[in-house]
Amino acid sequence: NCFAESYPDEKNILSLFEGTLQYLSQNNSFESLDRLEALKEYIDPLYAALGKIRGGSEPDFLKYTSAWNAGSTSIFGNDFLNPYFFTNLKKEEDSEALRLLGEALFYDPAISGDNTMSCASCHQPDKGFADGLPKSKSNVQGKTVLRNAPTLINAVYADRYFYDLRAFTLEQQAEHVIFNPDEFNTAYSAILKKLNGNSEYAAKFKAVFGKGDINRDKFTKALSSYVLSLRSFNSSFDKYIRGESVELSQEARNGFNLFMGKANCATCHFAPTFAGLVPPFYNENETEILGVLADPKAKSPRLDADEGRWANSIQSEYAWIYEKSFKTSTVRNTGLTAPYFHNGAYGTLEEVVDFYNNGGGGGLGLNVSNQTLATDPLNLTDKEKKELVAFMKSLDDVPVRKKVKR
Repeated sequence: NCFAESYPDEKNILSLFEGTLQYLSQNNSFESLDRLEALKEYIDPLYAALGKIRGGSEPDFLKYTSAWNAGSTSIFGNDFLNPYFFTNLKKEEDSEALRLLGEALFYDPAISGDNTMSCASCHQPDKGFADGLPKSKSNVQGKTVLRNAPTLINAVYADRYFYDLRAFTLEQQAEHVIFNPDEFNTAYSAILKKLNGNSEYAAKFKAVFGKGDINRDKFTKALSSYVLSLRSFNSSFDKYIRGESVELSQEARNGFNLFMGKANCATCHFAPTFAGLVPPFYNENETEILGVLADPKAKSPRLDADEGRWANSIQSEYAWIYEKSFKTSTVRNTGLTAPYFHNGAYGTLEEVVDFYNNGGGGGLGLNVSNQTLATDPLNLTDKEKKELVAFMKSLDDVPVRKKVKR
C-alpha cells in the first residue's frame, strides 16, 4: 500500500506483480508453462510499468557496462538495447545524413580494390542482408571466402564480430574485409584517394562533416551509421508480444514455448536478440561448440574441418576450450538467410532442427572435444519440429529493401 501511495500513477504495478506470481504458481510445470502468455500478459507489461518509474534514468555504472536502455518500454522493443554501446560512433554524432552517406558507400563497389565488390555483394537486402550462398564468393575467380555470410540485421548488437570473434568493434569488422586479399583487397589509403577524387562524395562528406578532406575516421563513421541502422524488432512475433497485433499462428506460439523450454534453444539464443548476446547486461557474446558436420547428407558423418575461435589469431584464445567454437548467431530472419551455420552446409531450417534434435555432432557418435551442446536427443516430435520452424519464421522482418548495385 505504501508503494502504491508513493507512485499513484503506477498503482497497477503491485497487481501485476501479484498476477505474475499467481500465474506462475498455477502454471509451475517446466513442460506445460505457457511462456509466451507469461511474457505477453504479465512480464512485459510489468517491465513497461516499472519503466515509467525509472523515467529513463539509469545508474552511471550501467552506462559503461550495459547495453540496456533504461527508457525502453518493452523487452521486445526496437529501443530495448542501445546500438551505440557497441560502436565507436556516438549517438550525438549520428544523423540521417550520415546514414545516407554510409548507405551510398555500402552499395558502392568502388571501395574495393578492383571496383567489383561492395558490402552488398555479400549482404543483400532481398536475402536478409546475407547472400544465399554456402560460402561467399571472393574476388578471385572460382574461389570462396572461408565462411558463410551472416545477416547484418541487428549485427550491431555484439561485442565481438565474425564467427570466430576475431574483430572487437563494428569498425574493426569492416577493416578485416577491406584488407582481406580474397575480399576488398585494398587499404584505407586507396579508398580515401578514390573518395577524395570524387566530387560527389566530396560534397556529401562536406555536408555532413564540414571542411577538410575525407579521412579514415569520417569514412568508418559513415559506414557504421548505416550498418547500425539495420535494426529490426518489428516482426509479426514482436508485434504480437507487444500487443500491437493479434496475428500469430498457434503453430508459432507453440514453437516459441518449445524454443524457450523443451528444445533448449534459448539457453544459447537469448531473447530479445535470439543470439548469443548474454543478458542481463548484454555486453558479451558467447561461442558454442556444436559439432557441425561438413555434409549433413553424407552417409558417413564427419566434422567440419574449420577450427573456429581456436584459430582466430588471438593468442589468448588459442586454447582447447575454443576448438571448433563459433559465435552464436541470431535466429531472427533465418527464414530469409539460408543456408546455415558457418559452413553453409545446412540448406533448410528443418535440417538445422534435426541436427539439434540429435544432439549435434556428439549425439551422432562423433568425437567432439568439449561439445557445449548437450549430446542427449531432444526427442522432438515431427509436429514440434514444424512448430519450432514456424516460430523462427515469425521473427522474419527486413527493415530496408533496396536493389543491390552491381
